[in-house]
This record gives sequence, C-alpha cells and structure tokens, in this order.
Amino acid sequence: MGDNMSKNMEMLNTFFKVMFNNKEEINKVIPDMYSKSFYSIDFDYLLSINKTNLILDIDGTLLPVDDINVPKELIDKINILKDNNFNICLMTNNNESRVLPVAKILDVKYLYKAGKPLPDAYNKALKVLNVDDKSNVAMVGDQMLSDIKGANQYGIYSILVCPIDSHNNIQTKTQRILQRRMENHLRKKHIFDRDKYYNIKEGI
Repeated sequence: MGDNMSKNMEMLNTFFKVMFNNKEEINKVIPDMYSKSFYSIDFDYLLSINKTNLILDIDGTLLPVDDINVPKELIDKINILKDNNFNICLMTNNNESRVLPVAKILDVKYLYKAGKPLPDAYNKALKVLNVDDKSNVAMVGDQMLSDIKGANQYGIYSILVCPIDSHNNIQTKTQRILQRRMENHLRKKHIFDRDKYYNIKEGI
C-alpha cells in the first residue's frame, strides 16, 4: 500500500472511530492548544513550556490552499519568531513546488510529500529541524485528522487553528467535510467546541 493510500486510510479509520466514540481516537484529534489563527497563537506560552521547534502546515494554516503569495504580515511574524529563537520547518503533504517558493521567501526549512498523519512524516520533520528531543516540538495545523492526529499520535505538542479561508482543493475539501462532522459530534458530547479557544487542553 502506497504512502498516499496509507495516510488516507489512517485518517478515514480515525474518523469512523471518533464517530463511534472510541476514547483513544478522540484523544488523538483533540489539540493541546486551540487558537483562532496562526497569528493569535500564544507564542510566549510556547516559549515558557520550551516548545521552540515548530512544524507548520501551509495550506489553510499559513496561506489559502495552493496560494504561494506570501503576505508581509506572515513574513514579519516568522521573522519575529526566528528572532525569538524558534526553529521552523514548513511541512506539507503536497509537492515541492507548493512549499519551496514559500520556504524561500520566509527563509525556513521545509518538508514536502510528508505523509501526515503517518509517524514517518514527523520522524522526517525532526530530522529537518535537527532535533532529537520531540518534547521541545510543536505542530501547528488546521486539520484534525492529519496535523493534530499525527502530532498527538507521535507524541508532540499539537496546535489547531481555524482555516485561513474557505478555499479548498479536492483533498482539503474532503478533510474539512469530515472534520466538520467530527466537530459537530464532539460538541454534542461536550468534548470539543470549535468556537472555544484555549491554551491548555482539558481532560477527556
């Protein structure tokens, strides 16, 4: 089974288990921190808990899906983070042509065709970051079934943000449909509220 099929099956399997109230799988999709956007993340708090290595998703997290036009606001924010000794790697399941122009402008490391949420994606990201201790790493993304599930399963700090806009491609559209259904289900169970942001995850 190819990596693309494996990651898609992994996400679909998690979706069904969450919908059938599997507590272990529910824990995998609930983020450690939940912020409205990348810009509203409490980076001072991350510094205080020594999460200084950041793996950043691109599509829907930093930029609209498939957009390589990097705004000054993002450049300034990344520069501030680097000035504060954050070590940054952009990570995407997309091709190199998606991430390379963005990584060049932001002057950060990158990883493409990563295979989130499979563990090997995070193994590769830590190598790109040149980090051995995953306790100092945080993943930022907008997808619960790929970014958050993968980070939680691998054992690194997970941060969910709302999608930066409503534009999708085929893959992100499917994931967002599944995520919205999960969010509605988890809200009814009083486990996760997509309108309630937090720095510290409550016990489930």
